[in-house]
Amino acid sequence: MNEEMYPMREIVNLSRIWHRVIEKRMADLGLSSIQSRMLGYLYIQSREEKKVFQKELEEEFKIRKSSITSVIQILEKKGLICRISVPGDARKKELVLTEQGIAVQETVIERLDRLEALVHGALSPGERQLWFCCIRKIEDRLKEADYD
Repeated sequence: MNEEMYPMREIVNLSRIWHRVIEKRMADLGLSSIQSRMLGYLYIQSREEKKVFQKELEEEFKIRKSSITSVIQILEKKGLICRISVPGDARKKELVLTEQGIAVQETVIERLDRLEALVHGALSPGERQLWFCCIRKIEDRLKEADYD
């Protein structure tokens, strides 16, 4: 089969390889992909001094409430996050990274930065510029196709 006929298949295959490499590099941290992504989201929001509640995670990750609850409970059991009561609304709990959660996320960031540098070195500056130009064109075309 001629891969030039199926560029999106190649992007999907590249994405799968990328995810496998990430999973292998993060395996010792004991985090699933969704746990890692939620931890990263909480980390970024905390750096911007924004409060995060479960409802925001449901919307951000487009996952059912029960699934988000499960992930939050696992992250709590691992000591990576805690829930803090909000004054005036006992039902509402702010999700906050613990010191351990911050340390784990900083490790994740360091490892991802090293992987990005590895990939960055595979392409010349001109190839990187062309890559991003092509990706943006594909993204624009898909948006025109009303993928949202």
